[in-house]
Amino acid sequence: MKGQNGARRQFLKSLAASLPAAAVGCPGNAATSDAFPPSAPAPPERASARGALPIETVAAGDDAIPFRKHTLDLGVSEAVTVVDMNRDGRLDIVSGENWYEQLPPRPRSGPRFVKHKFRQLPYTDYYLEDLSDLAIDVNGDGYPDVVSCSYWSHPLAWWENPRQPGKLWQEHVMETGSPVEFAFLVDILNTGKPRQLLPQFGRRDFPLTWYELAGKEARDPWISHEISPESYGHGIGAGDVNGDGRTDIITPKGWFEAPPDPRNGHWIFHAEFDLGATGFIYAMDVNGDGVPDLVTSLGHDYGIFWYEQKRDRTGKRTWVKHLIDNGWSQAHAMTIADLNGDGRPELITGKRYYAHEHDPGANEPLGVYWYEAIDAGGSEWRRHLLDYSTRTGGGMQIPVVDIDGDGDLDVIVAGKSGLFLFENLTK
Repeated sequence: MKGQNGARRQFLKSLAASLPAAAVGCPGNAATSDAFPPSAPAPPERASARGALPIETVAAGDDAIPFRKHTLDLGVSEAVTVVDMNRDGRLDIVSGENWYEQLPPRPRSGPRFVKHKFRQLPYTDYYLEDLSDLAIDVNGDGYPDVVSCSYWSHPLAWWENPRQPGKLWQEHVMETGSPVEFAFLVDILNTGKPRQLLPQFGRRDFPLTWYELAGKEARDPWISHEISPESYGHGIGAGDVNGDGRTDIITPKGWFEAPPDPRNGHWIFHAEFDLGATGFIYAMDVNGDGVPDLVTSLGHDYGIFWYEQKRDRTGKRTWVKHLIDNGWSQAHAMTIADLNGDGRPELITGKRYYAHEHDPGANEPLGVYWYEAIDAGGSEWRRHLLDYSTRTGGGMQIPVVDIDGDGDLDVIVAGKSGLFLFENLTK
């Protein structure tokens, strides 16, 4: 994760010189703490504790789905999740040091939010030390807590919701033995609910481990389950690879077949592919042949791909790589959802702002996109535009959820360049 600081500092100095003073701020402020193209909008004013954020709104999307883009914050945070934080029946947004309370709607105004700071996070090597935010009730008190990961001082920790407005949350460190590039909640216990934690550890010699909640009375709220004495590179995923109804764990170097008892059984490793330095890895039947395939992207290079699973008469598996798009780089985060409501899943992703400043294509324009397969076999995909060549990119997480409760799916992205909500106007 650590970048080439000298080159970046020189780049930022030269770029910042062309910007107005309001466009360059300190880490964690509402103003951005990196420099961006001169066409970037000025940061919105800070919200008062009682008033809604002054959200800038513009039209977005293409003729497939109309969206409105809402600028919620121009501070630095690459992680974002959605949860009803205060249990008022409305979904709120958690990103970095803040959570954004959704207020009651007003006619024709779109969603409204108030910003609340709930923790203080370090800022290291041009990164806020927060690469995933995952909302889950860890201590069983009925209120959502937040699990976060980073590559630096506290690689894996959970933050306890104090249930008192204005009070800072308490951090509980879970793991310090390896950096964590990102993590997500998955359904390893096959209950239909993604409540197990699967991190992507940065050290190859650190055990590949998943975590489950222990219950209210446990001294340690997390139980760790090691399935391999080592980890397998940049990328992680979960899904039913072999079609047996159990959630397997997928790495860039192969996949672990889940046993009938995921807690105590032996996970069998199948070293059947080498996907490269990916982001999230998903198992889904792309071509409709009844056999799960893999969908992923390269987090630090060009390329979004799917890998077709083929089986011969003996059941031996092989994987055939198919390109979806290689026209832009650093698609670090990807979400799969039925965005257009046609009953088929789409891919929602975007270019991360400076995943590394030295990555291929790092200085090319940002963008947020969604992809739909336009033929049954998955041989051709259509790229749809949510946003392009502004300060809006894909970051480390992309929640796709009906945040305003109007019956269609909205898209939230966060990055070093800001936090943005794409409100779906279909309904």
